[in-house]
Amino acid sequence: MTAYGIPPVAGLGPGDPAQLGPYRLAGRLGMGGMGTVYLAEGPQGPVALKMINPNLARDREFVMRFQREVAAARKVRRFCTAPVLDARLEGEPLWLVTEYVAGPDLSRVLRNGGPLAGSNVEALAVGVATALSAIHGAGVVHRDLKPANVLLSPLGPRVIDFGIARALDAGIGQTATGRLLGTPEYMAPELVSGHKAGPPADIFAWGCVVVAAATGRSPFASKTVPEALYRVSHDTPSLDAIDPALRGPVEAALSKDPAARPTADQLIAALTGRSHADTADLAGGLRLDLSSVGTPPTSLAGNGQGTPPPAAKDRPAGGRRRLLLAAAAGATAVGLAVGGVALARSLPSGPPPASEVVYREAFGKDDSGWRDDSSGVTGGRGYTGDGRYTMLSDSSERDKWAPAPVNAEVPDEVLVSAKINITEADTSGWAGLYCEYSASDKPESYFYYTFYVRKEGQARIAKTTGALVTDLTPDIQVPGYKQGTELRALCSRGEGQIRLSLWAGETRLADLTDTDVARATGRPKFGLGISHSEFGDTSTRAYFDDFVISRLS
Repeated sequence: MTAYGIPPVAGLGPGDPAQLGPYRLAGRLGMGGMGTVYLAEGPQGPVALKMINPNLARDREFVMRFQREVAAARKVRRFCTAPVLDARLEGEPLWLVTEYVAGPDLSRVLRNGGPLAGSNVEALAVGVATALSAIHGAGVVHRDLKPANVLLSPLGPRVIDFGIARALDAGIGQTATGRLLGTPEYMAPELVSGHKAGPPADIFAWGCVVVAAATGRSPFASKTVPEALYRVSHDTPSLDAIDPALRGPVEAALSKDPAARPTADQLIAALTGRSHADTADLAGGLRLDLSSVGTPPTSLAGNGQGTPPPAAKDRPAGGRRRLLLAAAAGATAVGLAVGGVALARSLPSGPPPASEVVYREAFGKDDSGWRDDSSGVTGGRGYTGDGRYTMLSDSSERDKWAPAPVNAEVPDEVLVSAKINITEADTSGWAGLYCEYSASDKPESYFYYTFYVRKEGQARIAKTTGALVTDLTPDIQVPGYKQGTELRALCSRGEGQIRLSLWAGETRLADLTDTDVARATGRPKFGLGISHSEFGDTSTRAYFDDFVISRLS
């Protein structure tokens, strides 16, 4: 597992190819207006392969532009970029291969963990400016620089998708299909007014990306496209939240006049204090420390209101940082293991049969040993009095846990289940089950898996080791999800590995094996959990019923 995690990978669909040229496809990394991006295994290892949509591949003008832009992109130096490695430029399907960057994109990091801090913002600013220097030096204009096109790798930021977007360009600011070329909140004013994109447009986008990294959003963030375009053209954003060392370069980059903006090399000089900085030296020395991303500064010391957090024995973990790891949930065999997690070759059709119930709790009584801080249906954590258990999380206490008071010896292979009803939450709030194997109650020894669902019906499996949270699957949409659906999790610890499976009702969602389990040495423990994002605008409440731990036959 890398220090930064790996982008989530979705399974291949029925219409996806298994092989393109010498590249064996393992799963989907994403989709866009131009095509589908796959994680693939090539002769030299993992790569990112973008397959162009068939309708574009049949457009002769597009193919000519695509060939021209690929040739230009191949000239871009590797510094802080994901270089082009291979391409099929004629026939169907057209495809493009770039270096695979084992790290999440900035957009996802900001969404899951909030703004970067301190030296991380500075390193990102220098890294993206260095990438633009390489891109512009090859005569290429990125045209769509935004957080989603900045990957955070163990060796600093990497800019992707440079130049190739121009193959879609039918003229000035519009694609061949008539769509706006670019992302409104990151588009330079001259693009809004219909002028052709040049390097200064990328510099403007650089300023927006740096502000987003420091604050969590573009300085021109808007609810509608027209509003964003108006703000880009007319607003002068406040940069008070930007570090003073960055404020001058960012302010210059956001000038409405393209001629007044610095070049990428001038940005590098302003940021580093070196007028003739060696690009290779800069790129080789950049590092990002994301160990604090998503971790509230008061989470281990208190909740910021003079009240200490729950005792360690009452929860699997306190302050945490969220990273991303690939696991193609729900896919068939791909034969590619990344970061210690391997996808099982096939998923069972339903939950496995149980031979014995080890523990059952229907919450009909309020004295069965579960934590009860405040009883009642509106309590913060405890029995409701009507046969359920509830937890509420908010900005004062984001994560809450309720360990099952099990006295019996619990085997290493169990099925844990509960009915979960989330009555209030924003899109980031969740509730679910956990399996824990922590060696002690000390935070640095935490080791557990969370199986959870959001109110809208997206499910996921995550892993926590110490203060590090790793997403083992992407969000999985539960077909026909209804509140009160029974969530079932299989946790099976064996020699050197732990198998994890997840069902919502009878629907299989994920089945994977984790081999990075050297720290999973504690006695198995299980329970309920709930979480609320520190950036959410509402609290999260869930009601639980029929909690069961079963031994498998």
